[in-house]
Amino acid sequence: MDEINLAIIRHLWNGRKPYAEIAKDLGMTTNTVRNRVNKLLKAGVLQIIGLVDPKAVSGHYSAFMAFKAVPSKVAQVLEQIGNMKGVVMASCVSGRYDIMAVMFFNQEFSHERFIFEELPKVDGLLAVETFFCERGVHWQLRYVL
Repeated sequence: MDEINLAIIRHLWNGRKPYAEIAKDLGMTTNTVRNRVNKLLKAGVLQIIGLVDPKAVSGHYSAFMAFKAVPSKVAQVLEQIGNMKGVVMASCVSGRYDIMAVMFFNQEFSHERFIFEELPKVDGLLAVETFFCERGVHWQLRYVL
């Protein structure tokens, strides 16, 4: 990952920006930008996706969820949570919790359903705390429901 790739990625914040415009802004050819983006995509470093503002989609809401796990099972719990419906992103973190996840819910797949139907299936989970999102800056999420 070099400075040119990072500059291209910054331009791709607007995922619909043409490669020709990016190339012009960065002083390179369109083919060079296209080739670099394709290499980043193929390597799994970059993903071009559509994001939504949860508040703009009727009946949807988002939350951060913090999880405490049995120390010997943190990696296993992370894997299970990361593959569950409604999970936008999950990661091991430092602090009083072991795992934080960004969640997306709606009327059909609610927080209550996640807590009472899905989480009991996770072996090694000790505690959960939910932080509902009221508002945010640049708060857009992958639509996972």
